[in-house]
Amino acid sequence: MAREWNLNVQNLAAGQSVPEQEAAFGILNRTDPGRCCHLRKVEPLHRALQGRAAWMTGLKRSDAPTRAAAPIVSWDEARGLVKVNPVATWSDDDIANYQADHGLPVHPLMTQGYLSIGCAPTTRPVAPGEDARAGRWSGMGKTECGLHV
Repeated sequence: MAREWNLNVQNLAAGQSVPEQEAAFGILNRTDPGRCCHLRKVEPLHRALQGRAAWMTGLKRSDAPTRAAAPIVSWDEARGLVKVNPVATWSDDDIANYQADHGLPVHPLMTQGYLSIGCAPTTRPVAPGEDARAGRWSGMGKTECGLHV
């Protein structure tokens, strides 16, 4: 995608070597998913945002009840910068229509029932009639990774 669409993509990782990460996170995602998310997602993003004035997300109000009041632009107190959610008011239909109108690809996992995609070990396809985010941290009592709280 980066080459095809001429995107400047940065791949972020936790602060350990890949073998150390896999060994640690293979256990941590089951025993302490909050810590796992912090190390794998929140901390790398924090490092990447150093020196920036703002960041953009794909957060949508329709994603979850906890996101129902997501503003389009806000001050991210935790990171000390502006947070922009340009598609905050968009529905799933709005996203699908935009993708179709602009020839954007649909993530291949979406057709396999992954309606909300997170980390491989803690994401499963959702069953018909289930909430789109039911496949995230299923049975763990967790609903957010920490990037947006």
